[in-house]
Amino acid sequence: MFNFVKKTTAAATVSLAALAASGAVATAGVNDIDVQAQIEAPQGSNALDLYPTIEADLERALVERIDALSNNPADPTLTVKIKRVSLDGDTILPDSAEFNELEGFVSFQGGSREVVETIRLSAHTDESAVPAGYVAVPPSTDDFYDAMLTAFADRVVEMLPEEDIKSGS
Repeated sequence: MFNFVKKTTAAATVSLAALAASGAVATAGVNDIDVQAQIEAPQGSNALDLYPTIEADLERALVERIDALSNNPADPTLTVKIKRVSLDGDTILPDSAEFNELEGFVSFQGGSREVVETIRLSAHTDESAVPAGYVAVPPSTDDFYDAMLTAFADRVVEMLPEEDIKSGS
């Protein structure tokens, strides 16, 4: 009987040690990604009228880039606030909905290191770079919108600790 108890205890100890080790190796992940558009401009802004899904679109771009997502409330949280959408500094966008500047605030809390940063993107076309004899074809407003959000999401992910956003498997 003593040998049975000893073997059972040893097997349970080995199983618990393996379970604990597997939990220690796995990356916890990001618990929450919260994107908010809180555009404040002295002269007003119509960006949210022209781009009502900007929060959801940026959040989707971030989720696509972060491998380690979790449901554990103790894991890190990412908050991104879009603060400014403008065309050459003007926050009242034209009817064409063009913009070339995107600014926001990033807060990453609870991970291996805290990140609190501001991101400012500015895009400009260089029509002088078009070779002689060629016609410049500017991107559509939708193409430009997607490119700006993609670049913004890429920059956010570059700032975050890799060990917190990449899965261990």
